[in-house]
Amino acid sequence: MGIIDSLSAGYRLLIKRLELLLLPLLLDAFLWFVPRLSIEPLLQNFAAFYADIFAQFGAAADTLGPGLADLPVQVTKMMDAVGKSFNLFDLLVSASLYHVPSLLATLPGVKTEQTNQQIASLLNAGGSALLLGLLGLFLGVVYMNLLARIVPLGEGEKSATPPRFISAVLRHWLRSLGFLLAMLVFLLMLYIPTAVGVTVLMLISPALGAGAMMLMGGLVTVIFFYLYFVTVGLVLDNLSVRAAVMRSIVLVRHNFWSTLGFFLLTNLISVGITLLLREIVAVGVVGVALGALINAFVGTGLAMALLIFYRTRLIVTSDKTQTQKA
Repeated sequence: MGIIDSLSAGYRLLIKRLELLLLPLLLDAFLWFVPRLSIEPLLQNFAAFYADIFAQFGAAADTLGPGLADLPVQVTKMMDAVGKSFNLFDLLVSASLYHVPSLLATLPGVKTEQTNQQIASLLNAGGSALLLGLLGLFLGVVYMNLLARIVPLGEGEKSATPPRFISAVLRHWLRSLGFLLAMLVFLLMLYIPTAVGVTVLMLISPALGAGAMMLMGGLVTVIFFYLYFVTVGLVLDNLSVRAAVMRSIVLVRHNFWSTLGFFLLTNLISVGITLLLREIVAVGVVGVALGALINAFVGTGLAMALLIFYRTRLIVTSDKTQTQKA
């Protein structure tokens, strides 16, 4: 199957199983009714601390030019804007790893009159973020497992019995945690020596330092692109972390342009739908309810298409490998 065929197959399967929209809709309902968990005081304290540090340079700040001299004001405005919209409960939506769609997480300014529960302690904010992130990852694994059992492809178990389903979810959740921890260690090992090297280059030549930073950003983007199918392999094919990583790298290497095309097209659809939903939710509560339903349907269809695209690319790659060996 090509890109369009995968999208078509994903939505055909979804139309037959509309109950798959329930989890994204429940998450949106939760984010709508509960108070926003805000870290606005922490961000304001950070902005004040940054302004104090900058002010210590005194007259030297004026010699930096109007752009840099106005940095404290710009940072304060940015922190205020983030503080008014950011909600720690958005961490319950695993959009990046497991493609869970959520209107309120995508458009955090939809409910401006929402009451706030503010967290002023860095320790409390960190602990809350960790717990909500773990729970959000668990919900993302549940969501992807529900989709994987509908797709008539894959090496994972399709049994719908509750004990086996729970066992699979827990196994995939632990493997997902292992993958995230491995990525964190890898990025730290990559960034620490890179930061030292960029600092040295900045002292020699700012242009060289900026170029090195751009190259590092591009390298990280390429690495994440080659890991595009890892979480799908963990769930759909019940792979170990190492096997899922190796399979994702092989699949992207053999299907680079088609994978890039699928990635760009699905993101283009997501951006287009988001722009449309901005107009719909402006109508009021009815518009928000309709927008949440549309967003859940479009996002879940794209997630189903990803599962199908991954599995069909795997079949094509296996056939090519066998032909080359023969």
